[in-house]
Amino acid sequence: MTEHPMRPFILAGVDGSPAASRAVTWAAAEAHSRGVALLLATVIDIGTEYSPYAGVTEELYGRMQEDARNALAAAEQQVVEQFPAVPTSVVVKSGPPAAGLITLSRDALLTVVGATGRGRFSSILLGTVALALVTSDSCPVAVIRGVGEDDVVPQTGPVVLGIDGTKGSDAAIRWAFDEASRRATTLTAVHTWTDRTTATARVYAPQTGKDYDAADAEHSEILAERLAGWQEKYPDVTVRRVMTPGEAADTLLTHARGAQLVVVGSRGHGDATGVVFGSVSRMLIHHSPCPVLVARNRPATASRSHGD
Repeated sequence: MTEHPMRPFILAGVDGSPAASRAVTWAAAEAHSRGVALLLATVIDIGTEYSPYAGVTEELYGRMQEDARNALAAAEQQVVEQFPAVPTSVVVKSGPPAAGLITLSRDALLTVVGATGRGRFSSILLGTVALALVTSDSCPVAVIRGVGEDDVVPQTGPVVLGIDGTKGSDAAIRWAFDEASRRATTLTAVHTWTDRTTATARVYAPQTGKDYDAADAEHSEILAERLAGWQEKYPDVTVRRVMTPGEAADTLLTHARGAQLVVVGSRGHGDATGVVFGSVSRMLIHHSPCPVLVARNRPATASRSHGD
């Protein structure tokens, strides 16, 4: 085992659970695509509010360390077999799992965790830990979700992008285009806004002086402005634009069916959209049928760049 990562690197959380194994495979593929290293990390949850092992003996703690290192060794072997060209290193920490991963993630290009699962020695992949990572101010976070009883992670389908009307979505746009390009797939750009207008109100709009068509056109301009320039930087990516009034999380979950990745910003509130992306990302990491990447304003590429 190599004990310290090269830079740049992608961080993957490990706890020996099936969810962690799927996250490691996804993270290794991402590291291979970007030509960066992979850091496999686990945090032994001992003596914390999350842990059932508070006050354990030194002997039991030694066993937990051994289990942690065995899980890391298995994960490292998994990477070697699937992506032998990816440089891999490992680290074991003790303490609150979320805090440990957040600390490690500050130097990472991307942090990858499973959405659910618990290993023998850690609760590192519990949904609460994934949520803590998503809401922290560290690097972008990918939460690996799947479909079906075995949580099969989709490998085909478009990349889905959620866009609000602010600069806060720039990081998500950058990541989404880059992911779609690397995966040689299409990009579905989704822009929603809160509209409580009834169908009846629209029918009688001319009599009331309301111009709903103008409002719809305004949102079309918002989407066009947010995407401006990105298709020139990524000419290989075909973009499908979706504009619809409604709840952002519900709309994105609908388009996530059949997708291989959903990308959203970490926070931000578009005045024109009424979308608070912090709440949207929370909903997605609990219910999406595919992986969710919550982006922040940090570079999306390491081995190649299309510019800003």
